[in-house]
Amino acid sequence: MTFAQESTSEKIDAIFKDYTGWFVDAIFYEISFSETYKIPWVLIVLIGGALFFTIYFKFINITGFRMAIRVVRGQYEDIEKHGADTLYGDNTANEGENIIETMRDDGADGEVSHFQALTAALSATVGLGNIAGVAVALSIGGPGATFWMIVAGLLGMASKFAECTLGVKYRDVGEDGTVYGGPMYYLTKGLKSKGMGGFGKVLAVLFAIFVIGGSFGGGNMF
Repeated sequence: MTFAQESTSEKIDAIFKDYTGWFVDAIFYEISFSETYKIPWVLIVLIGGALFFTIYFKFINITGFRMAIRVVRGQYEDIEKHGADTLYGDNTANEGENIIETMRDDGADGEVSHFQALTAALSATVGLGNIAGVAVALSIGGPGATFWMIVAGLLGMASKFAECTLGVKYRDVGEDGTVYGGPMYYLTKGLKSKGMGGFGKVLAVLFAIFVIGGSFGGGNMF
């Protein structure tokens, strides 16, 4: 029975390797800095980008931590429900700024609190990244991998901040109040504002395709 199971899994692995092996090899292609020191180029891009965002946003992953806790605790929900204009008498015009029209009312159907949004996001994160991913990293890199995962996680907070900020800035709001957003939208609209609309559309389509693959590979098959 064990032999049959191993044989089947090996066959499945071989099939996927034939079709996706070239892509995996390209993503994890290692750049040699010496005979014994090699780093996958994708790691340089991810950590380099996270370090850039950390410095650009003046260490928002550290300085903004108290603000994040206050937001999750709901200390700013009155502002979102009633608007800064109502609460503080701000006479600034809101046309085109997408402020009053999208103020969230926690009492309305379909709305969630900041804490509920956080727990929903964590439900899709804890497990694959924080448990299984750590176990794989330790098995490959040893105990020292723990330190670098902590560093990458802290720097990655700035990348997540940039991603969420872009998602809110370039989101679309339908006439019925439905919000449409995400990388597909800010890649298209953001790069279009920089004169690279065609390139943005290509990246948006690629992201949509890759995220489907990730949902099967990272979300299910793992």
